[in-house]
Amino acid sequence: MKMLIRLFFLLTLSLFLHANDVKSTVFVYNCTNNYHFVAELKNDEAWLFLPLKTLKADKVVSNSETIYTSDNTVFSYNGYKATLRVDKERYNCQNDGIAAAFEKAKLDGVAFRGIGNEPGWVLEITSDKDVVLITNLGKNITTFEVIEKYFGTHATEYKMKSIYNILFVRIENRECKDTMLDRTYESTVYINFDGINMQGCGKSLY
Repeated sequence: MKMLIRLFFLLTLSLFLHANDVKSTVFVYNCTNNYHFVAELKNDEAWLFLPLKTLKADKVVSNSETIYTSDNTVFSYNGYKATLRVDKERYNCQNDGIAAAFEKAKLDGVAFRGIGNEPGWVLEITSDKDVVLITNLGKNITTFEVIEKYFGTHATEYKMKSIYNILFVRIENRECKDTMLDRTYESTVYINFDGINMQGCGKSLY
């Protein structure tokens, strides 16, 4: 049950963080033949970040699925599954929702993203004046600005403030394993939010 709640929290969180950009949806697809790509859908176009090129595809009318085309490339989207045709190659693909949340943040300009569980939280650092912390399964969204920053050999530490809250963040250059999701990240993240200590994983997006 905890795993399902955790997955729901992470998969839907980008809707809370980027409410002003609801027309843009990002997917990270893992496909047959070990093919991977990112798709950003916005209005009537799709940006496809393929292994060897990036292209813009235009939406065409279809009754059963959403289709985008560009030259010799056809991208068919139906929920979290998709089909990609590049020249004569065809790939059947499935979205990786956790990776997509990180990619969405990257495309929106976030420099660092951290996540934790029990309790669940997400930290996004875009700049010293644009830091967001999400807690309580997305119900509490707090924005901060950095007031102190220290760069060490193996870690970076921040002190941040909002109108009512203080947040301390320590990002260590030490591998972190999210055992709930069976994923490994480049950094271990410690936060203290109004006296409450929490730990998680994260990575730089740029």
